[in-house]
Amino acid sequence: MANGRLLPPPESPQDPRRRSMLIKQSQFLLKHGKRHHSFDREKAPYPLNYDKETIDLDVLDHLFFKQMKQSVSYIDLKDGHPERSLDLGCGSGAWVLDAAKEWPDCQFVGFDLVNMQPPICMLDQDPSLKGRIQWVHGNFLTTKLPFDDDEFDHIHIQAIARTVPENKWPYLFEEVFRVLSPGGAIEMIEEDITFPVLPRWYTAPLRSRERRLPSIHLPDGARVIPPSPPLTPPPPDLPHDHALLESLYNSVYESRFINREPTSILPSYFSTYFRQVLCSPVINFPMPPVPLNPSYKSVSASRLSSSPSDRARMYTHRKSSSSGSGSSDSKTEVGSPFNQERTPPTSDCDSLRNSPCSETFPSPVQPYYSSPSDDTSIGYEAQTALLPMSALSKTTDLGLALHLHRSCHSVLACQESMWEELKDRIRNREEQLKLLGWNDEELEGHRSRQRFETLIDRYKSDMQARIALWQPITNSLSWKVPHREPLSKSELIEEERLHKAMLQARKHASLEESKTQCRRVRIFVGYKASS
Repeated sequence: MANGRLLPPPESPQDPRRRSMLIKQSQFLLKHGKRHHSFDREKAPYPLNYDKETIDLDVLDHLFFKQMKQSVSYIDLKDGHPERSLDLGCGSGAWVLDAAKEWPDCQFVGFDLVNMQPPICMLDQDPSLKGRIQWVHGNFLTTKLPFDDDEFDHIHIQAIARTVPENKWPYLFEEVFRVLSPGGAIEMIEEDITFPVLPRWYTAPLRSRERRLPSIHLPDGARVIPPSPPLTPPPPDLPHDHALLESLYNSVYESRFINREPTSILPSYFSTYFRQVLCSPVINFPMPPVPLNPSYKSVSASRLSSSPSDRARMYTHRKSSSSGSGSSDSKTEVGSPFNQERTPPTSDCDSLRNSPCSETFPSPVQPYYSSPSDDTSIGYEAQTALLPMSALSKTTDLGLALHLHRSCHSVLACQESMWEELKDRIRNREEQLKLLGWNDEELEGHRSRQRFETLIDRYKSDMQARIALWQPITNSLSWKVPHREPLSKSELIEEERLHKAMLQARKHASLEESKTQCRRVRIFVGYKASS
């Protein structure tokens, strides 16, 4: 299918539901097989694709924050539930659907750029939802919100910062203020735009294995062929292997005039437009513990012929210690992968890092909160009450892995926008690219694209190894690792070589690298002054 081609519409419809499908499909186009909105970039700068995984991770994020507060709202609703609520930038509508069940007497409006929510005709089949939910579509960056003044007594906003240029925030808050009724409440959850980085001490053993092995065995039993090395290795003075992709990713937002640290600018807007403002400290989610392949102490024939269950135990084994990686021995409640007591991280980071028997890198030694905010006159205790430390401390290693997975996917979902940035640099800023390791003097057209995809695939492969969802799943949920294909003697030796290389490499990791964060989130609450 040609790049940029609109999705094929259905046959000329007579049924209203099919007309709705025609309108929905006209809002999307395909770019290299990925679904994107079809609106002009200047009017709708949102750079991510709308693939299923992107949408699913947004839903999962909503479930995380709901689980943390045991509610769909971070507002103190002591005076009762809202009567009419607006979800601005509602996405798939997950928050609206959950809130409608929690607040049975409230009317809801979900507003978004594109039509990707469940059809109203399907929702009306549920008597508890019938007639209470409405989807409205439009562009809040270019037109006024299609609502009356003071129409809503509650507004929910989550994760819209990736689509709002910095010069549009005042206009947007003016509109939000206009449609919020006096005494009404607004709550907002936003995160900074980050590029998850892997230090060279971690990626160097992976690069070495790529050069030696034609394929790689993953713990889930799959065998994959690693991406080909870039035609020109990254310069050694770059901070990490994926510096070029990080530069392109940052340029995607800079070229759209989108501030990558909305948690630092939103407090001033809340303080300007609303009263009784609460801004939580920045909530820092650290990287999950570093997984390491199991140590193979011999390459004897007996080990080569070991049973699948034996091999699975090699991968699921994890040293238990009171000063381990921060995960608890208790099992996570089914359906709540985020919520479980975690052992507080130990301060003896260096001793664990240098221990040859530790199976994982310790969880970073740092608080989940940044230092108290000075954006408002509200006390620190009131700010932290928005999301108490008691709730954050229950985040499991699986929860941290999912946070890293979301941050990583936010990069991968920008692939086509990053490709546009790369093409612009090839045309206009070639010298800047060379400093980042890109030298395509002999590449033309599709070969440049092929190399770009190789870099993307390598980043994805490295991050999958770092996220290692298999490890917290098997540890926390007692799931079994799928049977693995038998290893040849050379592959088994390579597994042992990689394990030893990882142990040796992490001795050179600085304490600051162990504190790397994968997400930074902040919660805001405010009220419109009563007349």
